[in-house]
Amino acid sequence: MSLAENIKILREKTGAGLMACKKALEENNNDMEQAIVALRKKGLADMAKRADRATKEGRVSVKTDGKRYAMAYLGCETDFVAKTPDFIALADDIADYVLQHPEIADYAADEHIKNMIVEKAPKFGENTTFKGAYNWTPAEGNVMASYVHSDNKKASLLELAAGGKELEKAQEIARGLAMHTVGMQTMWVDAKDIPQADIDRELDIYRTQAKNEGKSDEMIAKMLPGKIKKFAKETCLLEQPTIKDNKKTVADYLAEESKALGTELKVVRFVRF
Repeated sequence: MSLAENIKILREKTGAGLMACKKALEENNNDMEQAIVALRKKGLADMAKRADRATKEGRVSVKTDGKRYAMAYLGCETDFVAKTPDFIALADDIADYVLQHPEIADYAADEHIKNMIVEKAPKFGENTTFKGAYNWTPAEGNVMASYVHSDNKKASLLELAAGGKELEKAQEIARGLAMHTVGMQTMWVDAKDIPQADIDRELDIYRTQAKNEGKSDEMIAKMLPGKIKKFAKETCLLEQPTIKDNKKTVADYLAEESKALGTELKVVRFVRF
């Protein structure tokens, strides 16, 4: 059987990565059983047994070169492992790699990242998963800021249009908004950004709840616009009240800051883990 065919079989048998299987077969003259033994000695074959375990813990790492920003999330099973130096180093290494490779369209499918995890994961003794990454560069005249929460599991990147003016102050504002999106679990920038599928889901929930409460179809129809408006206020950044003053929306806050700085501040995009 060819090396390529054996690599495929070995991956299915052990769950080890492509390069690890290739190396194990090459070092053992394409002998399947010896390759499996070699992978087991390295702990790689045991990874498949852990693959279905939930990875609710982990670490987000953010890196920047002053222009681009990269954010990567590495998952594990326990908080204990997430705080170990080796796990932290791996999360940082992945974020550095993402920063250096903005051309990659899908980091989740990148073989180099997979191999980085396969190489280090046996040390952790837990299922270790790559939960995603972003590589963003702000447009000319815009600023970008990041925020990582103290638990290192929640983080955000946010780009703010500032017209190329007062960039230091704009960056400070952007960081505050990035922190806001984490604290308030923001989902979209504006109400117009809410996908129709999400609106339809919420409407279906409201209708069902109202019918179960015995409300008439006419009454339900009158209630729905208000329910969707409330949903937008709870989930959209510009609609949400600011953390410091719940009587002022983020849109109001940005309008005030724009006037004070003499330039329009506008949230372009954000993403959060």
